[in-house]
Amino acid sequence: MKLNKTILLIILAIITLTAVGLAIWYPSKTKMVNLGFSISDQNDNYQLETGENLEFRINDTTAFKNTKMLWEFGNGDTIVKANNVNYTYKKEGKYLVTLTIDNKFKVPRYIKVIGVHRNRAVDSVPKIHGVDKGYINEQMVFLTNTPGIKSWYWEFGETGTVDAYESQVIYTYKKPGTYIVKLRTDQSRFPVYHKVKILPLFNPITTEPIDSLKIVANDIKEKLQAIADASVRNTKTYYRNLRHIERQYKCKEGEMTIIVNGKYNDLYSYCQGLHYLNGKGSKTITINEVVIDTIRCIEVVNVTQNIIKK
Repeated sequence: MKLNKTILLIILAIITLTAVGLAIWYPSKTKMVNLGFSISDQNDNYQLETGENLEFRINDTTAFKNTKMLWEFGNGDTIVKANNVNYTYKKEGKYLVTLTIDNKFKVPRYIKVIGVHRNRAVDSVPKIHGVDKGYINEQMVFLTNTPGIKSWYWEFGETGTVDAYESQVIYTYKKPGTYIVKLRTDQSRFPVYHKVKILPLFNPITTEPIDSLKIVANDIKEKLQAIADASVRNTKTYYRNLRHIERQYKCKEGEMTIIVNGKYNDLYSYCQGLHYLNGKGSKTITINEVVIDTIRCIEVVNVTQNIIKK
């Protein structure tokens, strides 16, 4: 009888110890099942990038509501904070991210952070190239050739909104007045501006667009003829007209080729010849025609001229 009672006590003790063990082990087991974290990238392109705000999120926040969490990001940086944290990697590479709960449970996870090479403009301040004066219904060309820009937002001051989205645009004003052309880009913090004055047509009935190429060609023709007609000692006229062609029509970088009656020359040599050689003595030069294919950043000018003997 005593033996049976002893066996019964032993069985009861085993059951009690088992219950206590399950009570201690089961919550931990439940937590271990739910323990884990996910990572969300800021731009939603499913890759982790340098300079990007990354969010590390606990999978089950309710199971670890009152716990101590240590986040280790694999590069020496740590954050002690419950639930979700934000972190940005400065260098690309592979990192072992470890989450420690209550100094007991560890969840390691390898991640790969890639480097992103963002475009930078060589010249961060864009420049607007365009005429300062024009007429209503004239097709006017505005452009910027600043390197590195991929997005352009042109406002010509007449509509009150963005009018064009390319590096070179043609715009026609409908009303006379003074307008401020505004250009914003993806590489500049502030917009740049250009003032243009639009004049009314002399004949209000005219509706055909003005030939801008012809206007520019005639302007170049006039300046070349002035250089040819100026005396050798009149260097002021020579430089004034040459610089006008340079500032208004020559590319900022590059050469302007002058094709004279089928023969090739550069702008400076040709103008020197007009001023110092060909147009003097017993003969004079008449510029008959100038032909171009653009009104800005002109690379080639076709000139037809005659030498008239006195």
